[in-house]
Amino acid sequence: MITVSRVAREAAHHAEDRHGEGIAWNNLGVALRVAGRVEEAIHALTRARDLHQATENLHREATARINLGNALREAGRVQEAIEVHGRALEILRKFKDWYETAQALHNLALDHEHAHRPTKARAHWLQAADAYTRANTPDRAAQARTRAETLE
Repeated sequence: MITVSRVAREAAHHAEDRHGEGIAWNNLGVALRVAGRVEEAIHALTRARDLHQATENLHREATARINLGNALREAGRVQEAIEVHGRALEILRKFKDWYETAQALHNLALDHEHAHRPTKARAHWLQAADAYTRANTPDRAAQARTRAETLE
């Protein structure tokens, strides 16, 4: 996946397709994170976020931010993850994309758990459950409620 993403990134760059390049950077960042190469993933996902921001593709920017926040949390940079996921949440709420909004809230809950802030984590789990319900994913809503209950 890493090699394919790099080839796609180069092809998009040479074609001056900034939108495609942003997608390729995002895919590369996810692949690097999965491979345990977190610092490289952070670089790639930051580049993806910046390209999507420059092309004013807010939805893709939010997706890149969610992935970037996950990499930052994995690197132990929890406060930065909270800020990045918070901005993704702001963007996604404007679109009323309830599933992706729930994902941002889910990640904020995980961030706050890692930061040892159970009250904030619980609040985000409950908000995620509501958003998952609005997205018609009752199984994910139930899982989020269960996570919130463990923090009571």
